Amino acid sequence: MNISTIDIRLLTADEWAVFRRVRLRALADTPQFFGSTLAEAQARTEQDWRAALLDRAQFVATADGAELGTVAGLPEPERGGVHLISMWVAPEARGTGVSDLLVRAVIDWAAAGGHTVIRLEVADGNPVAERLYIRNGFVRTGVSGPIRPGDPRLEYEMVHNL
Repeated sequence: MNISTIDIRLLTADEWAVFRRVRLRALADTPQFFGSTLAEAQARTEQDWRAALLDRAQFVATADGAELGTVAGLPEPERGGVHLISMWVAPEARGTGVSDLLVRAVIDWAAAGGHTVIRLEVADGNPVAERLYIRNGFVRTGVSGPIRPGDPRLEYEMVHNL
């Protein structure tokens, strides 16, 4: 796969079905790295998917008509900055640079919006993702917590100052 043929684009609410398809694939592929479950996502309605696309910048990576990954930037007015969430790259696209393009899309979008900080959480036991974030300027803050309430799995906060 040639990285120059990869397209990164921002989804609109009318593309809710694309978002749903990619998100369900991500949750089925690597459920251990997400705070939501496949069953929860499958239960969401069209209205839920559309609404989610209205409060975030959801990017999708494609090449030759295939969806290869996704990531979102979610504004956090109460904390200032942006929260990078829902990062996932399809198995066939891992190691091709798609992940860097997706992270860069959120960084560029946040900077263009005047934000000065991006936060994210990376799951314990996911060193590939942590290396991706470090490579793109993120550092651990020392804050950690459960992936979701009642879940023994941990995640670590990372931050990138723009």
